Amino acid sequence: MRATVAVHGSEAQRDVDAWLAATPSERRAVIVENPFAAVQVPDEVSLTRLGGACPCCLGQLPLRVALVRLVRSQRPDAVLLLLSGAEHADRVRALLADGSLGVRFLVE
Repeated sequence: MRATVAVHGSEAQRDVDAWLAATPSERRAVIVENPFAAVQVPDEVSLTRLGGACPCCLGQLPLRVALVRLVRSQRPDAVLLLLSGAEHADRVRALLADGSLGVRFLVE
């Protein structure tokens, strides 16, 4: 399963649209760290919003739960994880790649 980790600012929708255009005709899912980010996806794309805690620190449990639920229910081929800040993006990429969240991702 492929995962893309991106940092969004005020242009979260633009980032989502670009990712959707680059991954056509696949089962796709988007996870957004900021629950208030103005992001919309097509009906066939799963959208999950996480709380405001950093997904590699305090928010690791919500990220783990969201990923397991997503993988079990949707079986996506590709996942976009939008982070609200770049401070911990490398740690999130490492978590996704090492399998410690219960699923091993090919991180792009």
